[in-house]
Amino acid sequence: MILVHPRNRFGHFTLLLGAAPLLAIVTATSVSAEPISRQTAERIARLDIELSRAEAVRQVKRVQLAYAHYAEFGLWNEMADLFANKGVLEIGEDTISGKADIQAYLTRKFGHGRLGLAPGGLATRMQLTPVITLSPDGHAAQGRWHEVAMLGQLGEYANWEGGISENDYVLENGRWKIARLHLYPMYAGTYETGWFNLSDDLPIVPFHYTADQAGVPIPPLPAHADIGPLPSDDAAAKARVLEISGRLRQLTAEDAVERLQNAYGYYVDQKMWTDITDLFTPDGTLEIAGVGLYRGEAGIRRSFGKMASNGLLRGEVNEHLQLETIVTVSPDGKQATARGFELGMLGQNHIGGWWTQAIFENRYIEQDGIWRIAEMRLFPKLRSDYYRGWAESQMTEPAPEKGYEPDAPSGISLPRDQAWIPAFGFPNPVTGKPVTYPAGTIALSFDDAKPAPLGQSFSEVGVSLDDTGLAKLESELATVKARDGAENVSHAFGYYLDDFNWDGASALFARTGRRGKYQIGFYVGPERIREAELRMYGPPRTPRRSIQIHLRVQPVIDVGADGMTSKLRTRLFSFSSSADGPGAFQSGMYPNDRLVLQDGVWKFQHQSIDELYFTSSGYKSGWADVPDAPAYDPNRQPTMMDKLRRDFPPDVDQADMGIRGVGFGAGPDFITFPDVKPMWFHYANPVSGRLPPNYCPDHSTCYQAQAKFRDQEPTPAPVP
Repeated sequence: MILVHPRNRFGHFTLLLGAAPLLAIVTATSVSAEPISRQTAERIARLDIELSRAEAVRQVKRVQLAYAHYAEFGLWNEMADLFANKGVLEIGEDTISGKADIQAYLTRKFGHGRLGLAPGGLATRMQLTPVITLSPDGHAAQGRWHEVAMLGQLGEYANWEGGISENDYVLENGRWKIARLHLYPMYAGTYETGWFNLSDDLPIVPFHYTADQAGVPIPPLPAHADIGPLPSDDAAAKARVLEISGRLRQLTAEDAVERLQNAYGYYVDQKMWTDITDLFTPDGTLEIAGVGLYRGEAGIRRSFGKMASNGLLRGEVNEHLQLETIVTVSPDGKQATARGFELGMLGQNHIGGWWTQAIFENRYIEQDGIWRIAEMRLFPKLRSDYYRGWAESQMTEPAPEKGYEPDAPSGISLPRDQAWIPAFGFPNPVTGKPVTYPAGTIALSFDDAKPAPLGQSFSEVGVSLDDTGLAKLESELATVKARDGAENVSHAFGYYLDDFNWDGASALFARTGRRGKYQIGFYVGPERIREAELRMYGPPRTPRRSIQIHLRVQPVIDVGADGMTSKLRTRLFSFSSSADGPGAFQSGMYPNDRLVLQDGVWKFQHQSIDELYFTSSGYKSGWADVPDAPAYDPNRQPTMMDKLRRDFPPDVDQADMGIRGVGFGAGPDFITFPDVKPMWFHYANPVSGRLPPNYCPDHSTCYQAQAKFRDQEPTPAPVP
């Protein structure tokens, strides 16, 4: 259950877990005690327990994301508190049991004996791409995560680390906790050399799930399961439905806020300034700590400075990954705050490249059913020259140039000679206590953050016990669960690709599911999809000396009205690792995957990638020293894509995809970095409804010229 207290002095909301029922803070309208049917009572009780199971998955994710946020600032004590009383931490060959020993280990191993970070310290441990499965009884869970670490100390060292963790979680004393965190280190290296595999034959990290289990993060409650006490009469039933409605509003608000924030990141990537300002309230603000505060549409647009072109310049990389977002919703479900991590990969070919990191602490409000950004608060944490790394290069945020000055000074100055932390607006999700900060560390907060007026309270929301009212709540719950199902399948797919696990990857597709292959086209159905992968890449490699990592992050998810389908946009944050040389980065987009609930399991109905938006010729080159691609040679040696199309033709060829395929198909029109590929979107602006220049709401019909697998005629491809 997710409950919240009113604002604390920082203008945020405080999350309470396992606290008193929501009815303790709201009062339902007084009604006479009338009997209700047993069928209605059981339906309400079943809805209540199913909602609790959905909340459990969200709380597991929150705990693990908090682990990342605490690691970011060396809060080893808060990290240890996330573990169960008999929790276990396993990292490689090290096994540590109990909170006290875990804290001592983290302080020694991660913090070099220090609680908190020294000025110029970097302890980023991104927790990405979770696949969460709840136990049948709802009291335990398992999760697979990919950790990417950027570690260092200014003037001393800079390192890379990464691997996969397979974790166990347990519901203990009403709170979800880490029972066992088992990290399998896979690659590491210094910034100077780049990262390498940690073994000549990289082992496959064991999976806690099958493809079908990934598609069912919350197993169905058995028909005859104990659903707890039933509401005894009409008054008790209405009170319970009131509470259920409030809890559902919390989860749907959480989803809307994260969707909004992730959409913002994609608009910044593509320099879609009007779409960015659309996301804010008319009086919205964007404040960059230490730089200044910008107000309203004109000010927010001005905050991006001389990045004045609409759209990317040739050779420009402007990636702003929105990661690890933790949303806290107000009691009325009309306001929210979110803390997250932004990873920037910025630059322009032959000019320069930069890493950036920032923490965002934002406030959002819901108006007329639409969520908007009211206040965006950015804490720049790192700006480092790609070719020097963060041990040598930690630059201050550039001052605004003339004509791009803020509307007001920032309320915060970032100390250069003292460690600082953006104050946490929510308590530790396990202890329920406010976060404590190490001695000598400054906790920075925006005390002037203004609260929005509270909206309708839960006591004013109409309560209906008829079929229509209960069906509406069941539909809302299905929508919430669909989001977790889509995320699970999306992330599981990336893990299977990494391991050349074609049985697992193809099993994630529906019976008529489509898998788009780069420069080739679509294969339809799990068997055809599996055969195409085998022919193109072969079986899993032995020994496994290299790996291509597919992290599908920053989802924008749209669930169908019936909760049976969803659309999914994800960023491909991809890099290689090898035993023979340093890895390198590349970028792609899965602009519009479609999923369906088939036989109670979430599956891909449509899945395709647009790539590569930027690439690198090697770790040393980064993304700002990439040579131009040679001119197209019709007599070139056949590629693996050419051979697959010839020997195992796709069901829908890339050449038949019309304007939607321009720039992505093999041939003289293929666009490769440093030239700029078109970026496609499946959704309109979530606030204004403005359509993007490249709009394709259904890739199954936007792509092909003739309908080969549909009864009706396809929709013509939109013209950009």
